[in-house]
Amino acid sequence: MGPGTVATATRAGTQGGLAYLPFVLLAAVAGFVFMEMAARVTIVSGQSLGVHLHKTARWLPTLVFGAVAFGCMAYQAGNLSGALGGLQLLYPFDRGWLLPLAGAIVGLMWTGSADRIGRVMALVVALMGVLFVVAAALILFGEAPAERAYTPLDATVLLGLVGTTIVPYNFFLAAGLGDGGELPEMRRGLLVSFGLGWLITAAIVVVGSTTDAFASFGDLATGLQLTLGEYGRLVLAVGLFAAGFSSATTAPFAAAMAGRGLIGSGPGWETNGRAFRITWAVVLGVGLAVALLGLDIVGVILLAQIFNGLLLPFIAAVVLLLANRRSLLGEEVNSWWQNAIAVAVLAFLTYQTAVFFFGLIAGR
Repeated sequence: MGPGTVATATRAGTQGGLAYLPFVLLAAVAGFVFMEMAARVTIVSGQSLGVHLHKTARWLPTLVFGAVAFGCMAYQAGNLSGALGGLQLLYPFDRGWLLPLAGAIVGLMWTGSADRIGRVMALVVALMGVLFVVAAALILFGEAPAERAYTPLDATVLLGLVGTTIVPYNFFLAAGLGDGGELPEMRRGLLVSFGLGWLITAAIVVVGSTTDAFASFGDLATGLQLTLGEYGRLVLAVGLFAAGFSSATTAPFAAAMAGRGLIGSGPGWETNGRAFRITWAVVLGVGLAVALLGLDIVGVILLAQIFNGLLLPFIAAVVLLLANRRSLLGEEVNSWWQNAIAVAVLAFLTYQTAVFFFGLIAGR
């Protein structure tokens, strides 16, 4: 749960209120179904997604890696901007503070100790999640909020909601981390992850529905203060920083994992190898450069989620095809209900993508 989830869900609540809640559930169910497919293909076949893509077409792994790496760069800019946004809720830090933040991430990833820090950050992010759930409960079961007009459902927001839940690089993280595991254990882990993700994201949408405008994280902090008092801003600030910082270590690592699985498995692609390190360093560097441009923090984060949403139909379709190959998975191929959900999600994503592009062409 990174800054992208907070920003996208808040924007959804601000613009459309509770009307976006069914799509949060759709994104969580779809995320579980597709991530389970990616991990199952790796576990049962004993081969990475990159190997299977290479068998399909030699040029396909390189194309997919380029798209995933570009998405990670965009996501990284949002992660760093989100971490800075959390700090700025406490003190008016300038963008120069992004440099020591990036330096700390490099140090963690270079020494291989990012997992330990990640656990601490995860606890803080969990505290922020509890904050949103409590705030949402107070809103839903407290006094009815004042009636106000919401805008119709927007394709951009819908793509962002799905994109922040089913991040494209998670296909390769799920496949890579599932390698050597057991199917029941993998499914339980994904079920818990997406179940909690759905609960927290839905809570953020509810909190966002009480906010008249969302141009900065300060607007969200003000809304939380009205519900939870003075501690709302503090917990949001610390949690948002932790979400951004921990996600900023994940995106470069995920890009390198995707590179190892898609275009390289020889010397240099081990976790501390040269090619692996160059990949995550480039993703981190480009993301930092974009974050330093001084662009609108919330705008950068939301744009990254939309880009992820636009990538999803292609990568998800490839995973769906692999998960239905009986020659590859035997009796572990997709069931009818998994295919039904996957096809419905792909149709939804394709439709929203078309609406998004038609909106751009029409000059919306």
